[in-house]
Amino acid sequence: MAQITIQDVAQMAGVSPATVSRALHSPHLVSKATRENIERIIRENNYIYNAAAADLSRRKSSVLGVFIPTTGGTVFASTVGAIEEYAYERGFPVMVSNTRYDPEIEAVLLHKCLERRMAGVILTGYCQANEQLILSMAEKGLPCLVAWEILPESVPLSYVGIDNYQAAFEATDYLLGLGHRRVGLIVGPRSGILRARRRYDGYAAALEARGIPCDPALVIERHPTMLNGKEAMSRLLRLPKPPTAVFAASDFMAIGAMAAARERGLRVPEDISLMGFDDIEFTNYTSPPLTTVRVPSWDIGHLAVSLLMDMVESGDGQPRRLCLDTQLMLRKSCSPA
Repeated sequence: MAQITIQDVAQMAGVSPATVSRALHSPHLVSKATRENIERIIRENNYIYNAAAADLSRRKSSVLGVFIPTTGGTVFASTVGAIEEYAYERGFPVMVSNTRYDPEIEAVLLHKCLERRMAGVILTGYCQANEQLILSMAEKGLPCLVAWEILPESVPLSYVGIDNYQAAFEATDYLLGLGHRRVGLIVGPRSGILRARRRYDGYAAALEARGIPCDPALVIERHPTMLNGKEAMSRLLRLPKPPTAVFAASDFMAIGAMAAARERGLRVPEDISLMGFDDIEFTNYTSPPLTTVRVPSWDIGHLAVSLLMDMVESGDGQPRRLCLDTQLMLRKSCSPA
């Protein structure tokens, strides 16, 4: 049996071939009744849409690129899930790539996206070493949007993110308000990750606001894994004057830190208080449940797709910017000094 064509589908649906094509690559532009009728005809007749040919005729792919710095854990899973769900509703498949916090890998992936004329790219954070490269890609017609960060006015890129500085300030100030004066920080590498540096800056500013000097011995930089959190906490607890509270700027590091405290016979929060960041699902089930900073990760993904779609469809290149609120989730892992 011969394969039916897009013209055949259009004739059966009583619409033009352009409407069928639009229903497949931009379904939000077609009425629900028309779209569902076209989808039914396609299913019943096993029609295979030639997306590659359509992309070639438009000189642009319908695929969105999404960069995440790690596939370990669940920190970015909610954001990616929202991106995939809402991109699918708009007719855009998603290709997820792992940069591994490596600026060279990120640069190669950006060039591949431009070579393949992808519809746009969402970067979940980005390596600052590639800032000028990302700006040049955007100028060449590749819509780029940064998620999980807010950027300075001087950087003309779109973003949907949180104020990492303010969130870290509030988390640290909460611990200081409980009477803690030696507050440790376990944070990601500040040299290449803007998000990590902003969280460090918020921590340091909260100490300064209360007249407490920032002790470099209390700050440990590690990539955010449970093992690194455990090793960093062990190092803090071996100090001659260990902290009475620790702010781990990642829930994964906080969970590892909790394990290190328990191995040394310390109770959380009776002997040491512990604060996390992200509010991943696990934090409700640790013992005790972890006090942490909630990041609206699903909303970030949803709004990132919406803004990127606006950029793709309008083509005007104007930056779109949204800063979402975080929230302190007060549970059982912190107590007065």
